[in-house]
Parts: sequence; C-alpha cells; structure tokens
Amino acid sequence: MYQKMDEDRKLEFNFTAQDVIDQGRTKREYIEEIMEWLPVSGDKLVPAVLDEQVILLFLLSCKNDVEFTKKTILAFYRCKKAAPEIHDQRDLNRPDIKLALNTIHMSSIPVRTDDNCAIHYFKLHDPNYHNFDLYAIMKISYMLLDVTLKNNPPDGLVVVIDMKGLGLLHMTKLKIGAIKKYFHFLQEGFPMQLRVIYVINAVYFMDKIMSIIRVFMKSELVDMLKIYPADMPNEKLHELIPKKCWPKEYGGDLPSERDLHDITMDQLKDRQTYWRTEELIRKECEK
Repeated sequence: MYQKMDEDRKLEFNFTAQDVIDQGRTKREYIEEIMEWLPVSGDKLVPAVLDEQVILLFLLSCKNDVEFTKKTILAFYRCKKAAPEIHDQRDLNRPDIKLALNTIHMSSIPVRTDDNCAIHYFKLHDPNYHNFDLYAIMKISYMLLDVTLKNNPPDGLVVVIDMKGLGLLHMTKLKIGAIKKYFHFLQEGFPMQLRVIYVINAVYFMDKIMSIIRVFMKSELVDMLKIYPADMPNEKLHELIPKKCWPKEYGGDLPSERDLHDITMDQLKDRQTYWRTEELIRKECEK
C-alpha cells in the first residue's frame, strides 16, 4: 500500500488524475505502480510520496512507459539537486529574477496547437548584454513550465525563441557549466514531451552559438532544433504554428507579445506557493 500526501505538502493543479484517466490518456494502475515504487526507489532525493498529478505528468511525458517514467523521476530530482542556481529560490521579488523578467519577455501561449501542444515563447526585450544573466534567465524559463503544467496537461511542448536584438557581446555571458546543467535537465528530467524548438530571426553568429551548445545536446535534441533567418514572412511562420497561436506582431490572432508577457507575469505570481512547497519537499529529502 502506498503512502498518501500530507495536506500541507499538496501542490496546486487545476485538474485531477482522474480527469486525465477519464480522457483515456493514462491508466490508474500506472499511477499506483509509481506510487508504490517511490518509497523504495533507492534514492533519498526522491520523495516517498508525490501528488497524483505530478506522477501523471511524468507518465504522460514518458508515453506511459512506467520504467522510463521511474528513470525520468530519478533524473528530475538529481538534476535539481545538482543545479540549485537554476531550480531553487524561485522568488519573483529576487533582484536577479526581476531583471531576467525584464530582459526576456516570455509567455505560455494561451492557445494550444490542434494536437494539444503547449507553446512557450521567448523574446529578448532588453538588448543590453550587461543585463543578460544566464542563470536567472534559465531559471525563469523553467518556471514557465510550472505555469503551463498547472492546467490540463498538454501532449507536448513547442518552443519559439525570437533572437532579434541578440548581439555578439551576449556570447560573453554564456557559461559552460550552466549550459551543461540546463540541457541535462531538459533531456533527462523534463516532465513534458518536447516536440520542436523554433528559432526565428536567427543571428549571423548562430554557428558560433551552436558550436558551444551542441556538445551538450543529444542527436534527438539537435534534430528538434529548427533555425530560420531574420525577417521570415509571417505567412511562413504560420506554416510552423497556426496563426491563432501567434502574437499580433507576427500577424497572429493573439494580443501583443507585451500583453502576453504581462499575463504570464500574473500566472507566475500565482505559482509562488507552489514553488515554495515543491522546494520544501525536495529539501526535506536532501537532509
């Protein structure tokens, strides 16, 4: 018999595991098998009990392969332990996070693709490279994940990165250790199926960026990366992602990217309790 989550340790979601089971997307026995495995996982970093929704998200990200799900859960907690500078202290009042949220505009796009993929959109807002704090920007990009996963779980994730405004001096802010840790989590412990990464308005030195990051990318991730040049016509962008999912700056049906960023800011504020509780659970396991 598996343990149950204490009420004060429950994480907030706007769906239940039963909702997703009723949709035919997973099975109750898969969730229960993971719940029975948690206390005997053999790794002290893994909590002995998790919310059903958390387990469900891992199962969906692993296409309901229970053994693969176990490996992903292990990697999730090990990666977070190894990179507290990316995964801990997700407080919107921190000066570095405030700076990052002004440097980068981002959005969990409110309209999903026809195949129920969520879209994460990122764009450089402040081009001053002095304000480009890589660790903080990595942190907020993963904070966006928790915004998206609060609601009906998507079947995959599409990432859009608009590189307009990025300059050569931004490369001086890249940190090899941070890049390695970021990609390790993305490829081993990420609780969502990453489908594709679209890089638009690619800079002329994209080859230099790739020479730095490619060493940390598996071939599967490299294949997901699709790079497009500057000033690509909106009609071509709409062939990548439906028009209904683009901000109006790209000829889309949604509000401006600034308005979408402001909406996301409110969604981030709504997840503060979630992050405090999630980190507390991890820290108790690390003692």
